Amino acid sequence: MRLGKREASRRPVPLTSDNHYRGLVEGQLRHAGVVEPPVSVDGVAAIRGVPIMTVAFPAWCTGAIVVEDGMPVVLLNASSSPESRRAALAHMLSHILVRIDDPSTPYPRDMSVDHRLADAMAEEFVMPEYLVREQAGKWFNDYRYLARLFGVSESDMMAKMRDLGLMKAHGMFWDY
Repeated sequence: MRLGKREASRRPVPLTSDNHYRGLVEGQLRHAGVVEPPVSVDGVAAIRGVPIMTVAFPAWCTGAIVVEDGMPVVLLNASSSPESRRAALAHMLSHILVRIDDPSTPYPRDMSVDHRLADAMAEEFVMPEYLVREQAGKWFNDYRYLARLFGVSESDMMAKMRDLGLMKAHGMFWDY
């Protein structure tokens, strides 16, 4: 059955923008009581009830999701650095949140799947906007200090601060 323009315009449009998904991450972080950096992605996964296992993978594989009895389990490469495991967990947890938000979304099974959404959500897990803004105000937009505080690279923190309008392409905004 086809709907006319009037009927089609009344149907609710699903919210699937990047902002919607970043909001899902923020909701998880606030529910987990995250009020200061660095974010314990492991802690958020534990509150969500997502089991995490470290296993031996080839060096090129940082992590995977397997479904056991209908529930996701995150597998992380035991030989990866703690920073890589944290980033991989944030990425995998993002895929799980997308699936919870829209059960018709499948888990990715190969690298042909577009991972941009999970990457954007993973960034929000480790550098949540509300915490970056708060800490940037406390520490005078010192991206180097903030990078150490959040446990990310200086270039990642600088990019996040630019995205949030806390830094210009050349220099910083001083708001004190």
